[in-house]
Amino acid sequence: MKNIRTEMESLNPRQKEAVTHTEGPLLILAGAGSGKTRVITTRTAYLMAQGVQPKKILAVTFTNKAAREMRKRVRAMANQNGNGRPTISTFHSVCLNILRREIQHLGYRGDFSIYDTSEQLSLMRSLMSDVHVRDKSFRVESVMERINRTKNGLPPLSPENGKEPEEDPMEAIFHTLYPKYQETLKAFNALDFDDLLLLAVKLFKQNPEILDRYRERFWYLMVDEYQDTNSTQYEFLKLLAGGRKNLCVVGDDDQSIYGWRGAQLGNILDFEKDFSGTKVVRLEENYRSIGHVLKASNAVIKNNKRRMEKSLWTRKGLGPKVRLYKAGTVEGEAQWITDRIAQLKFDKSMAYEDFAIIYRTNNLSRSFEEALRKDRIPYTVVGGTSYFERKEIKDIAAYLKIIANPNDHLSLLRAVGIPKRGMGPSALEKLSSFANGHSISFLQALRRAEEVEGIAKKVAAKASDFAELILRYKSAFRDGKEMGRILKELIVEIDYKEYLFDLYKTPEVAKSKTENINGFVDSMIHYETEEMEPSLQGFLESMALTDMEVEKEEKVFGVTLISFHSAKGLEFPVVFIARAEEEIVPHKKSMGRDTDVEEERRLFYVGMTRAMKELYLTYAGRRMKYGKPEPTMPSRFLDEIPDDALNLGNQAGDEDPEKTDKDAKAFFANMREILGS
Repeated sequence: MKNIRTEMESLNPRQKEAVTHTEGPLLILAGAGSGKTRVITTRTAYLMAQGVQPKKILAVTFTNKAAREMRKRVRAMANQNGNGRPTISTFHSVCLNILRREIQHLGYRGDFSIYDTSEQLSLMRSLMSDVHVRDKSFRVESVMERINRTKNGLPPLSPENGKEPEEDPMEAIFHTLYPKYQETLKAFNALDFDDLLLLAVKLFKQNPEILDRYRERFWYLMVDEYQDTNSTQYEFLKLLAGGRKNLCVVGDDDQSIYGWRGAQLGNILDFEKDFSGTKVVRLEENYRSIGHVLKASNAVIKNNKRRMEKSLWTRKGLGPKVRLYKAGTVEGEAQWITDRIAQLKFDKSMAYEDFAIIYRTNNLSRSFEEALRKDRIPYTVVGGTSYFERKEIKDIAAYLKIIANPNDHLSLLRAVGIPKRGMGPSALEKLSSFANGHSISFLQALRRAEEVEGIAKKVAAKASDFAELILRYKSAFRDGKEMGRILKELIVEIDYKEYLFDLYKTPEVAKSKTENINGFVDSMIHYETEEMEPSLQGFLESMALTDMEVEKEEKVFGVTLISFHSAKGLEFPVVFIARAEEEIVPHKKSMGRDTDVEEERRLFYVGMTRAMKELYLTYAGRRMKYGKPEPTMPSRFLDEIPDDALNLGNQAGDEDPEKTDKDAKAFFANMREILGS
């Protein structure tokens, strides 16, 4: 790896300008493939080389994978000997670490649990039952979506019944359940994922002396993927930057594609207004793609009105033009792509891993999977069930969570019934009432089960035994040593693997589940070897954040099938953007608002700029809808690509390529009129 001096010498002029500007607010507009990670890591190492204490530097990004890569690069460039290390982490990890130390100022205990999506839904289901919400139109997922939108600064979805928001029955249910949800979380000493950010901001606002302490700790702030920040993350950064305003943000407004989950495009567009004296550096040299791909991509994205001007260029030469292909049917489109992959692999000795098929939503993968399978071409569909969402993992995790946080009522209810111990709903309800009546935790109530009226001695004994088991393992995990071995002992003691074989009658399924459990133990052992000060709480944190940040280490084998959103940050020698049709991209739900169409255009742009050497755009002339063939209209974004960047190719059903090109050019010349734009 290069040291800082060698790395600095290899930077282009704009990159070097961004790295060496160290004081005051800095906005680095980093176009796709322009080396932004290289710039932010080199800037971190440069600050340290200039004498800045590493512990004064905070760099934040959005996934653990990105943070690990940044830490690795900084370590390779910088000499870190005894002065500590810079903090390079995700937003949620930074806020979590702050809350572990300071959350008692907000009335929580430091051993709080972090609830994932399924635990949130389980809690809300219980609350809806408590307030007698029996109308089946009020789905628990809808209520939780409303709460999550509120926490992420998003307006409520328009009511489908046509009523004004204040008259919408969902609003009344929401206003009843939201405060109960937050109160119950606090009673369980638990936070959900959004609370990590919200409570960190609340802590800083309510405790100026704590904020001053962290401002003094972090003098230099850097943020990667700034275009993806939401209103809470913006507020957190603005509070922490304070008077020094040594805030450097790196991002690309043209790649802001997460508005649906709270990302605020205005955070990057208005950065110069929010932080006076901002220096702006544009990184426009692209190291990924050929010239025709960039020419086509630039032409598309320039149609967005809300953007900062930039234009990507490359030293790689023009390369082949972007190929546009119209198929007769969805199946024909999939077969054409499959045939093209087979041909390119043979002609250019490429690997299947060099190809990606990108589409708008995951449910569009079926036709491509069928065509690839038919031709025996291996492929990987990116995006699936999270490892941590599997039942067997959640079962064992529930034990660990109640061991770490005795107040975690939800985890206790799961653990106490797996394997079954004879404690039915009636006994659990009596124990819960006893806990509430004596102002003690549910775990303490289990320990004193013999005092609870109406519970049989046999059941009380099992309840007490369970409580003692949890407390015994709490003591065993306390010092953070040999946690993998202790977890193995716990799994054996509760007969969990035998439980799996009883539950899943098929031995092959049960064996697969036990292998997942063995993998879970291995992940704890790996955590122990990687951490300087391992702890059960730390392991649960790493598990929660990895899962909730949707970071999955995909083992890609063969052709990659992937959505636009999942493809961000990746690159492939050959990219096929499939189903480029109106109502797909742009999505039909975006049609009513210009801002939504602009985000769809950014999504299309992200897909285009994944291509390194060749880019194909395809669509089908007909698709089946409700069992009947229906004509489609090609995406309006195709019309925005200049003719001199396109190879219109041979269209489905045409024998004469020259006639095809003329017809296609005529069609796209009239596209705007057809769309009424």
